[in-house]
Amino acid sequence: VGSGSVTLEAGASARRIDTGSGSVRLYEDARSGDIDTGSGRVELGRNARAGRIDTGSGRVRLDEGAYSERIDTGSGGVEGGARVVVDGKIDTGSGSVELGEGSRVAGNIDTGSGGVVLVASEVAGYIDTGSGRIYLTDSNILGEVRTRSGEVRLEGSTHVHGDLLVRTNRCWGLCWNNNPKPARVVIGANARVDGRIKFEHPGELWVHQQASIGKVEGVEVRRYTGERP
Repeated sequence: VGSGSVTLEAGASARRIDTGSGSVRLYEDARSGDIDTGSGRVELGRNARAGRIDTGSGRVRLDEGAYSERIDTGSGGVEGGARVVVDGKIDTGSGSVELGEGSRVAGNIDTGSGGVVLVASEVAGYIDTGSGRIYLTDSNILGEVRTRSGEVRLEGSTHVHGDLLVRTNRCWGLCWNNNPKPARVVIGANARVDGRIKFEHPGELWVHQQASIGKVEGVEVRRYTGERP
């Protein structure tokens, strides 16, 4: 359809959905192949399933138990309830990513300026933001956690198996805004980082006395006790 919206009622199915600016809604247990929309939002109901979801500026909402193969948005955010499965990557330009308890992403989560907030979730790849915050609670990250100027908080039993990197901008020739603002990283009492913690530009690293971390490069470790530094 051009600008119209598409709705699949509970239990209905479609091979593919493509709309210019219309929204797409799959109700409980509905099924679809790939979903493409320009500026429309995409919503998957409880236990609904979809192939690849691709939007220009539309947000993506996944209710409890929903499934998608992968999600790409330009400026739209991605919001998921409990037990959401994304069997691939989540890639946004400026949109944020928030997932509830028991969710799993089989690929990477990559945002430009959007934040990433996960609760009791697992990511099989890396998490990478430009200036967006990264708040992880009771979550398991098998790859790296990377940011340039966003705040990073690891809380509860969060476990990062790879490195935690605070990076400078990567560019060649004449660069604008190549000095990101100082980043702040806080690692809570029961959190763990197996790899390196590396800062490529100035920032703050706060580590609870009971936290477990690997080698630290480019920043002074500041220890704290209590709930917050």
